[in-house]
Amino acid sequence: MDKEKKPASIRHRRWIVIISLAVFLIGIWQLFAGHYGEEEKEVRRHIRETVKKTFPEQTAKFSTTFGLSFVEVDGTGSRPMSLARNTVVLIHGLDDPGKVWRSLAPVLVEEDYNVYKLAYPNDQPVVESARFFFGELKKLKQLGIDRIFIVGHSMGGLVSREMLTRPDIGYEAAARNGMVPGVASLIMVGTPNHGSQMARFRVFSEMRDQLGRIAKGESTWLGGILDGAGEAKIDLLPESRFLTELNARPHPEGLDMLVIAGITSPWNETDINGWISSLRQKLPEDLHGRVDELSENMIAMTHGLGDGLVTVDSARLEGVPLRTVDGTHLSIIRNITKDSRRIPPAVPIILSQIKSFDDFMKRDDVAHGVNE
Repeated sequence: MDKEKKPASIRHRRWIVIISLAVFLIGIWQLFAGHYGEEEKEVRRHIRETVKKTFPEQTAKFSTTFGLSFVEVDGTGSRPMSLARNTVVLIHGLDDPGKVWRSLAPVLVEEDYNVYKLAYPNDQPVVESARFFFGELKKLKQLGIDRIFIVGHSMGGLVSREMLTRPDIGYEAAARNGMVPGVASLIMVGTPNHGSQMARFRVFSEMRDQLGRIAKGESTWLGGILDGAGEAKIDLLPESRFLTELNARPHPEGLDMLVIAGITSPWNETDINGWISSLRQKLPEDLHGRVDELSENMIAMTHGLGDGLVTVDSARLEGVPLRTVDGTHLSIIRNITKDSRRIPPAVPIILSQIKSFDDFMKRDDVAHGVNE
């Protein structure tokens, strides 16, 4: 009996040691990554480039899954692109398998917009994704499309900002010279403009992304590297070199922008303001200062929660209007199931914002960086 228990006890201790060692190694790696982010990014880039050179056929095949795709009515192809319509380009975030536009895209199609979705190797450095986006916009211009609206979810908003403002990409000059469409507005949904610590755990979203690709027959055993070797994670961390440089640039001149941020708190600012107003009426004036302090603390806590992945303060951009809605990072923009009739709270805001820009499309071309 004792002989039977002994091996089981040894196995139990062995698993404890293995798990403890794994946790220790992960902690050491996170410590290293936090202090040597750019060095880690360069190592990851080298690995990705080596894989591409070693497996050119798989790389070429995988690359065919990226680019702009036109959203049709129920996939029937019965509704071709028309230059008589305004055009909306949707760009997803980190490790998204393509479901984020499940609720918004059909609404935009029903409202008679040309709708394009961008798929790209989103685990690569954000600047490489921005260059890829810029190249795809040239194709829209070749179709005769002069103006577009961009809606970016999560990191998609950062890719868009990088494309629009990075000097060596040269969007503004290209738009003036008629090489790419002019961007009428940029709407960012749940975008971590100042980073997110949750990017450290991208391995789980990467698994979801690759499983989604496998289900559609788009992935290979090298997909986790060809999609990018995780360099985007480093760019998304607060105070990264990428975010520091991006946020130091001015916003594109004449571009209308909007930030939509989610709040998962059980109460919102309207609720808090209502409670505070009621308290101020019931309490003596000498306690109003305490009441106001309570209000500030409650709102700060609500903003700190954000949408569960991105805080409100991280989404906020100086000089850009901010709208907050109730929901998580995904639920603010899409439903979990295709059959759900719930309207995600960001969808009507996006639609209203785009519609309000119809007159904007007729404004001075030069002021918005488009060739006359």
